[in-house]
Amino acid sequence: MSQPKSVWHLIAKKPYAALAAALLIVVQAVFHVTEVIVLEDFIDNFSSLSWQSAMRFVILLSGIYIFYYVKEPLLGYLKDKIRLQFRVHLDRAVIEKAARISVAALESADQQALLKRLQDEPEKRYANGFFSILQILGGLLGMVGVFSLIVNSVPFFLPVILVLLGLMVIAFRFIGKNKVAMYQTRQEIGRRSEYLSDLLFDRRLAQEKKLFGYTNYIQKLYEEETIRSGKKMIKSILFTNAVLWIYDNITYLFSASAYLLFLIPLYSGKIDIGLYIAIIPALTRLGTFFVTAGSSYLPVYKEYQACFQDLKKLYSLPEQYYVYKEESAPSTFHVIKGENIVFRYPGQEKPVLNGLSFSFYSGKNYALVGENGCGKSTLIKLLMGFYKPESGSITIDGEDIHKMDFAKLQHYFSAVFQDFNRYDFTIEENILISRLGSKEELEMQHALQQAELDQWVLSCSDTYHTMLGNLEEGGVELSGGQWQRLSIARMLYRKAGIYIWDEPTAAMDPLAESRLYTAFLKKRSKECANIFVTHRLGAAVSADEICVMENGRFVEQGKHTELMQKADGLYCRMFQAQKGMYQ
Repeated sequence: MSQPKSVWHLIAKKPYAALAAALLIVVQAVFHVTEVIVLEDFIDNFSSLSWQSAMRFVILLSGIYIFYYVKEPLLGYLKDKIRLQFRVHLDRAVIEKAARISVAALESADQQALLKRLQDEPEKRYANGFFSILQILGGLLGMVGVFSLIVNSVPFFLPVILVLLGLMVIAFRFIGKNKVAMYQTRQEIGRRSEYLSDLLFDRRLAQEKKLFGYTNYIQKLYEEETIRSGKKMIKSILFTNAVLWIYDNITYLFSASAYLLFLIPLYSGKIDIGLYIAIIPALTRLGTFFVTAGSSYLPVYKEYQACFQDLKKLYSLPEQYYVYKEESAPSTFHVIKGENIVFRYPGQEKPVLNGLSFSFYSGKNYALVGENGCGKSTLIKLLMGFYKPESGSITIDGEDIHKMDFAKLQHYFSAVFQDFNRYDFTIEENILISRLGSKEELEMQHALQQAELDQWVLSCSDTYHTMLGNLEEGGVELSGGQWQRLSIARMLYRKAGIYIWDEPTAAMDPLAESRLYTAFLKKRSKECANIFVTHRLGAAVSADEICVMENGRFVEQGKHTELMQKADGLYCRMFQAQKGMYQ
């Protein structure tokens, strides 16, 4: 993908609202100077003004003040319009990039925190950043105009201004840095609070909460986390408020010095009373601008910069992405080989897979068995290219999968995972989503038959068009086992050479699981392979080859009858411990 777009790139695409906002800011700066000139002239010549001249002054000043009055709602409207413009782009950019990120990167806690930050109204930070710069530039333009009016009359005021401005710049830097730190801290400490809040309100946990009665415990954890995170934020807020207090006092000195220093040229006759009366409110307004710039404009721009840096980090993450096209699916494979594979998760010393080698052939059915944590699911992720081994290689018919186009690799596979998705769509959509662009009703019916769900679907009032879940009124909620069978039908509907069953039947009883696998294997295609990942061995009995994993390697391989002959073997001991469930 291309690089992320800054606020200036997005403005350049549709500049009209931004140009209108900039024009309002420029007119505001010009009116600040015009107000001083008109007010000075009005006061100095008030005694000699005709009625008509006085009315012209009143009309002119009224026009300036009316502009000040209507400018804010106009800027608010333009800001909302620009924010919507940013939202359309940023939502699409974050969603599209998130869809492309590799599985390994998505599973990182740091990247999850990054995605969480980028879901927190990035368009608001972009729009606020743009308008903060507009306001700063407009304020500086007005400052230059006002200073140009007084530099000849009060030249000694200039060094005072420069000293005070220098102090303000230093305060700017402290405030800006702390605002960015607060933005990141707020996102980080909010994750655990949000998680605990979800535990308290998630409807899916209602039964466990009622059964175990742990609501008060979770509530206590939530309150403790709120207090802890609040204390952490208070430190940052206290520092920011201290800097702002210093900054406000510097600004107060700026305004106070103007009142006092301008008395000198007024007393000596170098300036008229009109300029004194007109220039003091203008300088006070500039002092207010400096306060707002330090406490709001610059920190807000820093938050935009932090958001943009987050977007750059997101775009730098590795990608694994493709769009399914049935006509580009590769031909069936002959063999998948792995040689001396070593893999460990980031931050772990012990490898999950340690020197693993294997060969999986088309037309055969394999069962990966072993205790939880032995590396079964990790091997599946490596097979599908989601992870890359630390060393060793995986090839399909001699071609290294990590040198293969990602789309080509994915077309070899169909799978159902332990943490399969439950889509609040129609039954038909739940199945077709695995093979978008096709609608083969007979194949869909066949997939449902193999998953033993066809009769239930036909009993539904809208059959294949029945809406599932609670997203819409009238949606049908399924049992855990039904959702699992539907995910299996989704996997089977997709055309592939390798079907992976990654413990998808945990909600079924062992006999139903064994019956499903046995019935499926009797009807299997000889042109594809099936890999069953399970820790329940009743499903492994009918496999052509059982691969027993321990400590990241295959320690035993063979048919069920062969492995049961090894009385001291791991498989035999595991099967004996479980066989009571199948009798």
